[in-house]
Amino acid sequence: MKGMCSLKKKIHAKTILSVLAGIIAGIAIFAGGCIYVYNVCSDIPQQIYVVCNQDTTIDLNVPVVATADAGVDTSADLSKPFTVKADTTGDYELALKLFGIIPLPSVNVCVVDEKYLYPGGFQVGLYLKTEGIYVAGTGEFKDSTGNMVCPGMEAVQAGDYITAVDGSYINYKYELNKYIQTKKEEPVVLTVKRDSGIFDTSVTPVRTDEGDYKVGIWVKDDAQGIGTLTYIDSDNNFAALGHGISVNQSQQTLSINSGSLYNTRIVSIVKGQKGTPGEFIGTIDYKGVNRIGNIEKNSVCGVFGSMTKDMVNEYGITPVKVGFSQEVHKGKAYIRMYADGGFKDYEIKITGLSYSSDKNITLKVVSDELIDKTNGVVQGMSGCPIIQDDKIVGAVTHVFIDDPSCGYGIFIENMLPD
Repeated sequence: MKGMCSLKKKIHAKTILSVLAGIIAGIAIFAGGCIYVYNVCSDIPQQIYVVCNQDTTIDLNVPVVATADAGVDTSADLSKPFTVKADTTGDYELALKLFGIIPLPSVNVCVVDEKYLYPGGFQVGLYLKTEGIYVAGTGEFKDSTGNMVCPGMEAVQAGDYITAVDGSYINYKYELNKYIQTKKEEPVVLTVKRDSGIFDTSVTPVRTDEGDYKVGIWVKDDAQGIGTLTYIDSDNNFAALGHGISVNQSQQTLSINSGSLYNTRIVSIVKGQKGTPGEFIGTIDYKGVNRIGNIEKNSVCGVFGSMTKDMVNEYGITPVKVGFSQEVHKGKAYIRMYADGGFKDYEIKITGLSYSSDKNITLKVVSDELIDKTNGVVQGMSGCPIIQDDKIVGAVTHVFIDDPSCGYGIFIENMLPD
C-alpha cells in the first residue's frame, strides 16, 4: 500500500508539473505574441502624409493588410511596397489587420498639397515666460527656533504651476515672495495647475532664523537658452529645436504663457567628448532691436511661433520641398547649419529609422569639417535641418552621450502645424 501511495504521489506531481509547464509555455507564447505585435506596430507610422494627385510608394515590410475608406485608392499587402494616391486633400483612415486577421490601430492618411519650407540652420536665443510660476521642487530651511522645516512639501510638488495666491493671479516669482512677506504666518491659498487639472491648496509661511518668511518652495518664472531655427514657412511662421524646452533636466515640457526669439552670437564651441556633451557658447542681447520672433508654443516636437523680422531675405534662404517620413531612407544625408558667415551642408549617414518615438532618425556625422568643429553633435545644434535628396526631412534633436559623432533627429512632418 505504501508503494502505491508513493506511486500515486509521483504521478500526481508529474501531472501538476505538466500542467504548470503548459501554463508557462502558454504565457511565454502569449508574451511573445504581444511583443511581436508591438514590434510590428512600432514599424508602422501613426500618420502618413501623401501629396495630392501624386503616386506615393510606401515600403513598410510588415505582414499587414490595409484597406482604406473613400478618398484614397488603395487596398494592399503592406509586406510589399504599395502605392497610395488621392485626388482630394483631407484625412482618410487606413484600416490595418495583422496577417489579414488581427485588427491593429488604424493609420491616418493625410493628403496635402505639395509643401515647401525655408530651411533654417542658424542659431537663435530663446526666452520663455512660464504659465504662472513653475515649481522646481521643495526644500527645508531653518526656522526662527533653529528647526529644519518645509511647509510647502505637502502643498505642491515639482512640475506644478502656481497661478494665483488667495484668488489673485500671479505670474512672477517676486510677486509670490512679496505676498508671503505681507501674510507673515497666516495661511496662503495657492491655486495650482497639475496635469491639466486645477486645485487650491493651503500653505502657512514660517519665519526663518533671518527674520523673513518662507514656504520652502523653489520656483522659476522663465527659461532661456540657445538653439537652432529649423524652418520658416511661407506665412512667416517658424519651428525650432525639434524638442520641447524643459527645466532641471526633467522630461516635462515647460508650459508657457509667451516668449520671444532673439538674434544670438556664438562666441565659442565646446567640443563633445565621450560622457560629456559639447555645446555652443553664445551671448543673447535681449534688447528689442535684437528680437526677431514671438514664441507661441512649446511642445515635445519643438518651439513654434511667428517671425517679426524678415529673416528669409536677411539670410538669403531659398525654399526646398518637404520630404515625408516614407521618403526618408538610410544612407547619405546632410545637416544644414550656418557657420563662418554662410550656410553649409555637413554630410551625415542616417543609420536607423523609427516611427514609435520622437527619436525618429538615428544619425552619424560623416563630415570631417563638422567633426573638426564640434566632434559631431553638440547642444545648441538641436533644430538643425536634416536634408536628404534635396528635401528637408527632419531636424537634429539629441546627441549620444557616449559617442558625440552620433545623434537623433525628428521627422519634419512631426514639426508641421496641426
